[in-house]
Amino acid sequence: MQTPIDRPRPLLPSLSGTNRPAEERPPGPRELFGVNFVRRFRAAPLPFLTELHNRYGDIVYSRMGPYRAFFFFHPDQIREIATEKAKLLPKLRFQVRVLRQWDGNGLLLSEGEFWARQRRLVQPTFQLKRFAVYADVMVNKSERLGDGWYGLPESSPIDMEAAMTRLTLEIAAKTFFDIELTQQIDDLRKAVATLSATAVREFGEIIHWPNWIPLPRLRAKKWAINYLDSTIRQFIAERRKTGEDRGDLVSMLLAAVDAEDSKTRMSDEQARDEAMVLFLAGHDTTAAGLAWLWYIMGKHPEVQRKAHQEIESVLENNCPDFSDVAKLPFLGAVIKETLRLYPPAIGIFAREANQQIELGGYEIPKGSIVYAFSYVTHRDERWFPDPERFDPERFLGEKEQKVSPFAYFPFGAGPRACIGAQFALTEMTLVAACLLRRFQFSLRPGDDREPLTHLSLRPRGGLSMLVSNRCNP
Repeated sequence: MQTPIDRPRPLLPSLSGTNRPAEERPPGPRELFGVNFVRRFRAAPLPFLTELHNRYGDIVYSRMGPYRAFFFFHPDQIREIATEKAKLLPKLRFQVRVLRQWDGNGLLLSEGEFWARQRRLVQPTFQLKRFAVYADVMVNKSERLGDGWYGLPESSPIDMEAAMTRLTLEIAAKTFFDIELTQQIDDLRKAVATLSATAVREFGEIIHWPNWIPLPRLRAKKWAINYLDSTIRQFIAERRKTGEDRGDLVSMLLAAVDAEDSKTRMSDEQARDEAMVLFLAGHDTTAAGLAWLWYIMGKHPEVQRKAHQEIESVLENNCPDFSDVAKLPFLGAVIKETLRLYPPAIGIFAREANQQIELGGYEIPKGSIVYAFSYVTHRDERWFPDPERFDPERFLGEKEQKVSPFAYFPFGAGPRACIGAQFALTEMTLVAACLLRRFQFSLRPGDDREPLTHLSLRPRGGLSMLVSNRCNP
């Protein structure tokens, strides 16, 4: 197999700013309608994308039915897509149409000046000065989860993926809406899982059936949308009625004022859309990242031992708080390296050229689809030597400063990078610190997990792990 350096492709240290004339098309599979390309892309996207990169290089072209599709894997073009040419590359319309059924016009899907205004209104909810309160919730919920595990027999198997999904749901409900989930949690999990499966399926469908057709999957989708919609609207109505600022996300959204226009506030409808996006994305991707973190801990006992030592040294058997996040650099590096190998969102949102543009020395016709996948770029040996090896040292000290934000982008890149990235990293660090100080996690021998491409990257078949008590605070 050719190495990334040897494979035939138009590679330069930097392609941007060159005077190379635009060529007709980049290399790639040549099929009349790309039927086989689409089939392989849908069946096993991650191995197929890796194969495309290895075979054709940093820029790959193919037909995907009626669409021209361009795949970019080099940080230079990822920077252009995310920054200089972002306004010329809005999100792909048919994917937006699917997500808009439940996300409305929230930050994830809005564009232009409306997006910029909403970003200004939402940004204060993620200021660091609020993180101490968020951190208390994260620790409280994690400790409660750990308390429940102490009643289990030694080395009991636990479904860590399900446990992390439930935990992040509880944290999101408390920090976003100031509610304690009891009986609601199973319905919320079911609704979120239904919409995740719906999105993946409808992204790949040519025909979208009207929701009124009495198909079981459409009935399930309607139930999930209506359940989440009515739940969030109820929270908003209660806050409007009392006018109380309880420090949660909904209270802050309703009280937000545009820094550039003091007369601009967020309507209830827009608050609903933003709350829906942040709630769905805020717990799903974090749960996926935590599942992979525990998988890494099981696969690399020496990494887990070093994390245990750091936690014991810093916490001295106390519960962590927000100030401790910065005192756990090794654990933070483990989390970042986990997100390198298993980014929950495997790429930047697919884009669609709204006019003919030049990108990487090629003409991109109007209406073309533009893709960039963090999963592939993160595993390129030019940016991360020996890329398949798990190595937290890449994100410690001066080494981390050398990592390009366009070669490593688990939360997206540029102005539209995930607004909750620091919230997610804080949550992962505190959850891991709480549970690692109390438990030892291990996998059964030979238990390997392949990634499953869903709305967030998950371990295929779930993740059952053995959990042993270390101490009982």
